[in-house]
Amino acid sequence: MATTTASVSISSSDLTPGTSLNINASTTCMKAGLTTGLEIIEMGKNTLTVAESASSGVSLKLATAAGADGASKVYLCNNATDDTFYIRLDLHDTIVGRLYAGDWLFLPWSQNDTANELVIQAFGGSCPYEYAIFKEGETVVAGS
Repeated sequence: MATTTASVSISSSDLTPGTSLNINASTTCMKAGLTTGLEIIEMGKNTLTVAESASSGVSLKLATAAGADGASKVYLCNNATDDTFYIRLDLHDTIVGRLYAGDWLFLPWSQNDTANELVIQAFGGSCPYEYAIFKEGETVVAGS
């Protein structure tokens, strides 16, 4: 059984004078309604160029809709070093937000068809990025 645990830790002592912030959260990613872990289905690294973005951007999707509407998750990180370079993430025709250099996200994702649902575009300059898609409904063959 695959086990994927996502953790985040946020701390600050200067957001509000005299108050410190400490947030620690962790979750084990499971298939919907089960105690079986999600498998990593696809992962990779690439560089997103402004030229690609000017046309239609790059779509994060799987080739099939197997496991649609399940407990899928997506991780995306902008590995650019220039603070003015950002990746914009769109969900269908809605802008979700910007990932500036060093920013990352981990979010639930319910891919309901094979359409270009999550689209990323680079602005300011070329952005190296990495991603991973965790999904249920696929059979992962054990290596030998």
